[in-house]
Amino acid sequence: MRMMLIASTALMLAAPAFAQVRATAPDAYKFVSAGEIDKLISKPEEGRVYGATFVTDHENHYIEFVKRLDHGNSAELHPHWIDQITIIAGEGVLTFGGTLTGGTVAAGGEVRGGTQAGAITQKLAPGDFVLIPAGSAHKFDAAPGKSLTYVVSKARQ
Repeated sequence: MRMMLIASTALMLAAPAFAQVRATAPDAYKFVSAGEIDKLISKPEEGRVYGATFVTDHENHYIEFVKRLDHGNSAELHPHWIDQITIIAGEGVLTFGGTLTGGTVAAGGEVRGGTQAGAITQKLAPGDFVLIPAGSAHKFDAAPGKSLTYVVSKARQ
């Protein structure tokens, strides 16, 4: 009995050290200018009308800059990712919540496209912050004739 108690105590004391093991190395210092980011996100991704670039990408979190136009955007739902978004420039509208039907299921169970019914809309302006819980349908659109630029900090739930 005493050996079991000693062994379990040793395991509990060692657990924090095991928890600190990372699958990816920590990021080194990095600087990306506003001009570089704008250049990267101003070129639409293949098959999409918006541009995006990752500045960090890890197994449980990443940072992405996105520039959306006023057309061609689709609803999406990430079952395992929380989106923390800060609007940097432009004007737009977020369509949030409701039910997403008819989309295409991609890697990780992420749904893109389809119809979003029963959602609310929120106008967006520079400096605004939005938290989108994992599993929530959402769609970003720029205001007519404008673009919408934002940074997303994603965390795996």
